[in-house]
Amino acid sequence: MFKLNLKIAFRNIWKNRSASFINIAGLAFGLAGFILILLYLNYETGYDKWSPKLKNVYKVGVHFRVGAADEWWETMPASFISLIREKSPDVESASITGWGNEVVEHDRQFYYELNARQADSTFFSTFPFTFLQGDINTVLNQPKSVVVNKKTALLLFGTEQVLGKTIKLGLKKEVHTITGVWDNEKNRTHFWADVITPMSMPKDEHWGNFSYNSYIRLKDGVDPDIALPKLTRLFMDAKARWTARNANKVINTKGLLTIAEAQAILNEGRDSKTELIYEPVGSVYTSSVFYGKSKTTMMYVLSALAIFLLVIACINFTNLAIAHAGKRAREIGVKKVLGVEKRMLVVQFLFETFLQTTCAFLLGLTLVELLLPYFNSLLGTQLSFFAAGNAFILFLQVSVVFILVTLCAGLYPAVYFSGFLPVKVLKGNFDRSARGVLIRKVLVVTQFVITCTFIICFAVMFSQLKFMRSKDVGLQRAQVLSVNVQTDRIKEMPADKFEQIRQRLKRIEGVKQVTLSSRSPWGNGGSSGDLNYLGQNLMVQDYYVGFDYFETLGAVLKSGRAFSNANFRADTTNVGSVVNEAMVKALGLKKPIGTVYERGGVNYRILGVVKDFNDQGFETEVKPSHFIVSARWYQYGNLLLSIHAENPQETLKKISEEWAKIEPGLPIRSQWLDDSFAKNMKDYQRQGVLMQVFSIATLCIALLGLFALATYNAKVRTREIAVRRVLGASTSGILKLLNKEFVGLVALANMIAFVIAYILMNKWLNGFAYRIEVPVLLFVLTGFLSLSLTILTVSWQAYKATMTNPVDALKYE
Repeated sequence: MFKLNLKIAFRNIWKNRSASFINIAGLAFGLAGFILILLYLNYETGYDKWSPKLKNVYKVGVHFRVGAADEWWETMPASFISLIREKSPDVESASITGWGNEVVEHDRQFYYELNARQADSTFFSTFPFTFLQGDINTVLNQPKSVVVNKKTALLLFGTEQVLGKTIKLGLKKEVHTITGVWDNEKNRTHFWADVITPMSMPKDEHWGNFSYNSYIRLKDGVDPDIALPKLTRLFMDAKARWTARNANKVINTKGLLTIAEAQAILNEGRDSKTELIYEPVGSVYTSSVFYGKSKTTMMYVLSALAIFLLVIACINFTNLAIAHAGKRAREIGVKKVLGVEKRMLVVQFLFETFLQTTCAFLLGLTLVELLLPYFNSLLGTQLSFFAAGNAFILFLQVSVVFILVTLCAGLYPAVYFSGFLPVKVLKGNFDRSARGVLIRKVLVVTQFVITCTFIICFAVMFSQLKFMRSKDVGLQRAQVLSVNVQTDRIKEMPADKFEQIRQRLKRIEGVKQVTLSSRSPWGNGGSSGDLNYLGQNLMVQDYYVGFDYFETLGAVLKSGRAFSNANFRADTTNVGSVVNEAMVKALGLKKPIGTVYERGGVNYRILGVVKDFNDQGFETEVKPSHFIVSARWYQYGNLLLSIHAENPQETLKKISEEWAKIEPGLPIRSQWLDDSFAKNMKDYQRQGVLMQVFSIATLCIALLGLFALATYNAKVRTREIAVRRVLGASTSGILKLLNKEFVGLVALANMIAFVIAYILMNKWLNGFAYRIEVPVLLFVLTGFLSLSLTILTVSWQAYKATMTNPVDALKYE
């Protein structure tokens, strides 16, 4: 029986080879797209999933609300870890980490691309890395020890066998001995480090210094819903009592304060709130509250794309199978008369589907291997199907998908075919079954709803990306160079002394302005806290800036004045500040110049107001900020230089030569602000390109199915077309007749897609503080595009049918 079914299957595939080719090609492209996206999703969601112990590990952060302003900090006081080690029986291990010396040197070469971190001696008990060399329990016990990952060992020494070898770290070039090597290939983690050195746990109790990344691991069997709120209460109690002691207040409450009691002490009459955030480390990389929404959004977008690519391919298959039902009707009727059971017929048609999906699967794998280099370059990854670390899991996933596709594409047509009644089908043509036609219409509409929705979503994403690129952010990006200040000698230099260095750089041909800043636009770093103005509290961003800061970045002063060398003494003695419009608006200041407010125990007097500029991103509004010039530069980490447009690379070369004299022995670390901005936009850029590629893919698959249906429709109506031509019908009239059905279906699909796309894109755009309105023109253009392609596809097949000689179609009638 199997041999007979195999013969029948091959004969039917060959007999309907054009439809079979379209089915196999459509499924192959759909499967290829799905597998590519699946590879990427497995890679992205595989961070911090490599050990069962990580299910109990949490990263701890804090959420502050002051008035209507929110701040999320991924750092905690070291005292929090000391406290829970002492008083929490639910915690197996707790550790702190921080950023270490940034400069790694070996064999007289500097490796700035390596990320150096610090961690206390218990870190690897909390975060169980896989060690290739060294004892995980003791690698950080010695002061001058260092642990590196496999990538770093190979980069520096060309081998993994590096125990006992040394590298130099930091500007002081301190020699550290390698005591361990962990496997970064197996241990993909959000904890971005190549080099880890030991750090000591601070002994002094301090609940205001939020400077450390904190990780905890709960004991096995502990319910996090019960244990974590206990940790929050310990934190709130300790912080409230420490705050009260510093204010010379006495708390008479014995035992732990409640959250409400601690909050009342911390608020001191202010409208504020403090809460701890515990993020399972397995979700930090993809959906952390501290890193914005772009990564999570990308995961959802890609998941939807993968599913709908397969759905459209399966719809194509089902559509064509039902369309060709008439050709199989008599075969089925004869088999039923001869006693073949319905179950056996279902198995036969599923087997035919299995053969086609197998061919499509193999072709899809070939396409994956061919497309992976482009996909990797697009996403900046190194994905590989056969060499993936989770190849077995991927094989299981793809196998499940293969079975589901076979069932989804073939089960309904199989049941549909096997249900034919022999009495009816043996009497005549079954091509125009009302049931079959209705199902085909529903599937065509569904297919184009998905396709048009994705086209609109891509167009909206592209428009938002274009808007973000072109929007005036309020400062100059082009021809501005950011240079990292590395040596403490410069950071500790008094401001008036640094003026000499600034003038040396300004004398370089091509340099317009030079200034210092505590944070580089679209970079990391910076501090924030709450200020007080006449009893009103507000969370404010701190910017420590140098002379000519606003001129260098092209920021516009709306009123008052900026800082200058001439007024330096006055501005630092009676501390002056420049504030942005957002801060003026938040405080409700009518005449801001001269207004005095308090921040961190210091009274500031407003000298000027600068127009809001956006140097953080587009997901949040510009935050209230104040700009301060300090007597000492220990807060300053970036030098900003405005460059003339002519010969910028030559100017950069001269700056590098001068910088070698300013920071001897260290290469210059610089980046153009345009590049920083582009890096900030990279995730959105990827989303846009992926939507473009896969929207085109879904459209092509949908049109492929439409082409096949139009071909079949024209073929089965050949005699009708011939009769109409004999009776004098025009070619245009026949084309209109054959287009009418498909155009109506695609128009209906567009209407449904418009509603779905509008809802989805409004929700997506609501994640941006600066956004476009959903453009109506995009909906019109999408409708026009889909209808035009439908008319062209159907008309081409209909035109070929009308050009057939009527005699050939009617000679046997």
